[in-house]
Order: sequence, then structure tokens, then C-alpha cells
Amino acid sequence: MTISPFSLSHDWALYWKRVYHRGNLNVNGESPIEQKALQALGAVGAIGGSQLSRLFLKRDKNKLKRMIRQQKIIRHEIKKNRQSIPIYTLGPGGAKIANVPEYEENYWVTYQTEDVLKRLLFFQLYDKFPKAQIVPAPSPFVGAVSFKGNLFYVYVVRGDMQDILTYLKWRTFNERMLIVTESLSHLQPLNAFAPDLKIRVTTDQDLRGNLQNLLYRWADGHWVKENHQKQAVVNS
Repeated sequence: MTISPFSLSHDWALYWKRVYHRGNLNVNGESPIEQKALQALGAVGAIGGSQLSRLFLKRDKNKLKRMIRQQKIIRHEIKKNRQSIPIYTLGPGGAKIANVPEYEENYWVTYQTEDVLKRLLFFQLYDKFPKAQIVPAPSPFVGAVSFKGNLFYVYVVRGDMQDILTYLKWRTFNERMLIVTESLSHLQPLNAFAPDLKIRVTTDQDLRGNLQNLLYRWADGHWVKENHQKQAVVNS
């Protein structure tokens, strides 16, 4: 089995940049492209550099540099096996545009490697639903996507699953849920809850394929590939 690029088995190292903002920031928030990117960051917290460029900024390097300069976004690095990968978080200038009144300066320093990987995988999933709207979701969910009138809460398995197991044990959860996991075998602790949940699952590997072959559902005591109709997920 091929190891996922987002696997915790790689040698990861995080390098956060701290920002100490004072005074008013002169920011221009009139670009719909920027607003969409900043609102997504406000909801999820972090994004990979290539994801930000591809999904939101239309690969506009000048716009990216301007957003960094105006502290709309803050650039950091995560290293995988000594390979540097840029990642971005929401800056104080971006928080004003995205209307995040509860914004905390340097909130990202609390993120561990698995927290960052979960957010990168969230955007890998979002790439399959580019017309969806990204909205915040309570912990332990990374975020949620609103798609064709339905809201899907996204949970990413990376390491320990105790947070979602505790959440489901003490709450009645009737919402739709999408889970991303490196391997279906990692879902073993969750399987007892699966029959009572509106849940679909995908894997890191399946996210590299097409939408028609993306999802699994729970049936007859195990995970089976969803049918190949694109709208199956919204009809559950």
C-alpha cells in the first residue's frame, strides 16, 4: 500500500511565524477572490500554499504577495522529510475582511502536525466540491461544506480518534458527516456508531481520483464503495 503524502508516518516539522500587530491595518477587501479565500481560512484555520493558489487565487502570485504584505494571510512552513511546504493562516488584516470578531493573534501556534494535516486534507476534499460553501464547524470537526442545500460536517482521521468517539458517545448527532481517513482500517473504533449515522467516508488515496468513485458507505457491517452517481451523497 502506497503511503499517503499526508501520513503521520513521514518526518514532519512545523515552523510557525508569530505576528505582533499594533495599530490599524490599511487593507483593501474589495476583491471577491480574496474575500472567498479569507472566509475559508477564517472557517478552517490553515491551508497549503498550492491549495490557496489553485483553489482561490487562480495562481495569481502578485495577489498572494500583496495579501502577505497586508497581513491578510501569514506564511509559515511545514517540512516533510526535509522538504519545505508553505502553509498559510489567517492574518489580522484578513480577519477584518472575513469578519472574524473572535480572532486570536497567533492562534496557529496551538496547532500540532496532525491539526495541520487535517486542514490540508479538508481542502483536498473541498477540491472535489469547488462550488460548495465552506462554513465553520465545532470541534472535533475541521469544518463543514454546504453543498446543494445540505450541510456536511467534515472530520479527518489523523492519529488518535478519541475526540470524535467522545463527541458521538455523549451527543445525538443527526447531521450529515464526511470523514477522510488514510485507511478504512483506521475507522475500526468508529464502526460501532456507523449504523446510526448519516455518514460517508473517503480515503487519502480516493481523493486523488474522480468524484464518481470517491465515497464509501456503511452496509452489512463494513464499508462499501458508494454507487457511481455523483449526487448519491446529497440524497442520503
